[in-house]
Amino acid sequence: MLDIFAIHLLEDEKFIDYKYKLISALPIEQQDKYDNYKHSGNLQRSLLGELMIRKILSEKLNIHPAHIPLLRGNNGKPYIENQDLHFNISHSGKWVVAAFSDKELGIDIELIRDANYNVAERFYSKAELLHLNSIMDENARKKYFFDLWTLKESYLKAIGTGLTKSLSSFTIEIKYNSISITDDKPIDSIYFRQYEFDNAYKLAVCSFDNDFCKEIKVLEVDDIL
Repeated sequence: MLDIFAIHLLEDEKFIDYKYKLISALPIEQQDKYDNYKHSGNLQRSLLGELMIRKILSEKLNIHPAHIPLLRGNNGKPYIENQDLHFNISHSGKWVVAAFSDKELGIDIELIRDANYNVAERFYSKAELLHLNSIMDENARKKYFFDLWTLKESYLKAIGTGLTKSLSSFTIEIKYNSISITDDKPIDSIYFRQYEFDNAYKLAVCSFDNDFCKEIKVLEVDDIL
């Protein structure tokens, strides 16, 4: 089964109390890099994301969190060697989310904000643009913009190309709660699912496994220490 976990950033004052406790939970050789972060939000996202990944992997693999051998592929996607366990992470605004499965997958979360429709002109397919521009209600149009963005990002992460593959080279269609994809290089047995756990965000997962969890498990900071 594909599992999804989420953790909310702490308020700045509370984060100060937790900061060094969080850093000290990392492998010693990685702790120094966190001294260079100037923005507490970026520091939190990075810290909470890595610790959440390590905690969940440790439970699934029965390895101490600090001993998990995290590596990164050529596209920057993290992985662990010689394990049939895949994971992916994303963050936006006040949330960090991570998904785990025995098949390749990708996850993306985005805070719903003012949409830059010039981005759509550059990166969405003609069919996606046609549907997006047909939506008259601005709020609905903005939400659909982020529906497409999160689904497209999750797909690129699942297939492992990142942005080396053009976002406009494939089309996502959302119809009657069903999500389908048309790609210039079709891939069999790939699936999508959207989750609603915070109305201010859009979240999408793409996976080669169709056994999605029903709900996202929200963790507290103490859960990952």
